[in-house]
Amino acid sequence: MFGPGTSELLGKILTDLGYKKVGIIIDRGIAGHSQTKKVLESVRAADVKYQTFENDAVEPDYDFLESFKKLFLNQGFECLIGIGGGSTLDLTKGVATLATNPGEAITYLGFPKLNHRPLPVIAIPTTAGTGSEVTYNAVFTDAKLKKKLGINSEYNYPVQAIVDPLFTLGCPPSVTVSSGADALVHTLESYVHKNHTPISRLYSTEAFRLLYNNLNKVLDDPRNIEIRANLALGAYLAGAALINAGSGPSGAFSYPLGAVYKVPHGYAGAIFLPEITRLNVEKGYQDYAPLYDLIEGAHKEFSINEKNMEFAKRISALMARLEVPKTIADFQLTQQDVEFLIEQYDVLKAAIDQNPIEITKDDVRGMMKKIFHPRGTYAGV
Repeated sequence: MFGPGTSELLGKILTDLGYKKVGIIIDRGIAGHSQTKKVLESVRAADVKYQTFENDAVEPDYDFLESFKKLFLNQGFECLIGIGGGSTLDLTKGVATLATNPGEAITYLGFPKLNHRPLPVIAIPTTAGTGSEVTYNAVFTDAKLKKKLGINSEYNYPVQAIVDPLFTLGCPPSVTVSSGADALVHTLESYVHKNHTPISRLYSTEAFRLLYNNLNKVLDDPRNIEIRANLALGAYLAGAALINAGSGPSGAFSYPLGAVYKVPHGYAGAIFLPEITRLNVEKGYQDYAPLYDLIEGAHKEFSINEKNMEFAKRISALMARLEVPKTIADFQLTQQDVEFLIEQYDVLKAAIDQNPIEITKDDVRGMMKKIFHPRGTYAGV
């Protein structure tokens, strides 16, 4: 369900689905949000028994999930509801899995075979970014290995997604930018992915139109519900595109940046996006032209080659406008840390190879030179 105020129909939805007792996991940051209060009131009005739990983990690890799940065991919940950003929705999926499957959370890392279906999950995203409401991924970090792995199963798909842009009206600029940039990464990587299909491209193309044009406006008019709605819908479509095609190098390199160096996930992917786009165009990729035509004010008389070159420039300009950090040095990474990231090429190669143009380890080294420091003071190149 999509649209302003649709979250207030949660009580009716629960009644229609036959759920009489539910657990509701709420992102602590929006626990006092006016829309959250309206959602809970709709559940009370439907005479559905519920208990609320607050999530304060920005990016939960398996240890947090293991501890958190104990609150839900033997409670008789028929459904779990997640209200929050991607981490809270992922946490809800993880708890739903562990509520019906025995064993510690860490034993379900990766792509586990589940003996029992998880509890049904209803997802209500409060940011326009991750698309977790329409994917089966539930990302968690292995704190010991410092790797993001997750509990990923096709049983994790929420039974209902309610995308209500009213929740995003109160997002601080940093959350708006980080989540919006994350959605744009999903859009572009699924668009160019080797496994894209005509159907997945319908999602990624429309997602790009909504995200690019409205990310250019939202910081100037953050209370505009039309802009917020376009971003929320774009993020949802980007998630749908991603789960039907796949991710690529920007998403891949975001994982060690987040797991090891605690860089916020949206920024961690977006910082690579301009360079990956530029690299694709320089190596001859020409399929960005249809996306360029969707940019408001695009010069449609340009040649295909000109459109692709201009597209790369526009992506870089948008990241600058959103003040996405241009360098990983901004996150206090050292030259030694950059060497570590370069060496992750071999670990991440399966995802990197989904890019339509070959990206070599030398390409990665050159990219790291550019994003380590704007003046290219990286001695390792």
